[in-house]
Amino acid sequence: MQFTDHRFTVSEVSALTETNLNTIQSWRRKGYFALSESEGWHRFTMSELFSVAVFAEVTASTGNQDVASAAGSMAVQILTEIIENDAAPYFVGSARKGEVPVMELTYGARDVGRILADLIERGADAGAYVVVDYRAIFLRLLKRLHDSGYAEKKPEGVA
Repeated sequence: MQFTDHRFTVSEVSALTETNLNTIQSWRRKGYFALSESEGWHRFTMSELFSVAVFAEVTASTGNQDVASAAGSMAVQILTEIIENDAAPYFVGSARKGEVPVMELTYGARDVGRILADLIERGADAGAYVVVDYRAIFLRLLKRLHDSGYAEKKPEGVA
């Protein structure tokens, strides 16, 4: 089994995202992130784990679950781009609680400032603007996976 094929229990997701188990279950019931259909106990895929990690980090830093849900909804696409293309995507957005987030995706840190200026110029006044560095979230999650023993060990002599 490849590392990316691993399935995670909600308890494992809780530990890996450093989020309370009951909180994750509540978010799941409220539909804040899309999960594949399953019968019985749900096992989270790597993409779903990443989606929960994004949602958890954005919620923790902004308190805005609408923006967190928008950022998390792109996680599957973003994870593929990070792994396959070593991309460094950023989500830039703004939203007031209960309103539809205004958001853009960019692939360079230099564009983040330009997009923020454009949002302000367009009058996307949200009281707060959000920048999500997906790659940084992925690297933190990867470190937690490694530290928890989920990473495959390579045979000696293999680089």
